[in-house]
Amino acid sequence: MPVTVLIIDDAVHIRRLVARMLEQSGFITLEAPDGLQGLRLLKEKKPDVVTCDISMPLMDGHEFLAAAKEDPQTRDIPIIVVTALGQEEEAARATAMGASGYLTKPFSSSHLIETIYSQVKKYPQESYG
Repeated sequence: MPVTVLIIDDAVHIRRLVARMLEQSGFITLEAPDGLQGLRLLKEKKPDVVTCDISMPLMDGHEFLAAAKEDPQTRDIPIIVVTALGQEEEAARATAMGASGYLTKPFSSSHLIETIYSQVKKYPQESYG
């Protein structure tokens, strides 16, 4: 069964690039341009893992993370935060808030996929593309 990844990023070109990388490896993707829409999709679709940018309008990555971790229905879904180079303190803050991991932009397709596999524990890695 394919893994579903929710991609939350306000930059449409980043969302599409990440979605393409994942879809080429057999993942199903969902996309949201901000934390508010991301939270709605998280609750409705229950993806297997989330990638979430930190710096976004309306609801930033920290606010999204706090809301997701407060909800008993979504608190166990792994969330990987995405930061720009030089925002390591933001990644550390997100990890302290419950993020499962982080990626620093720019990242390679292989690093993205490896990071997602490391967070998805309910499926064996060998079953993917």
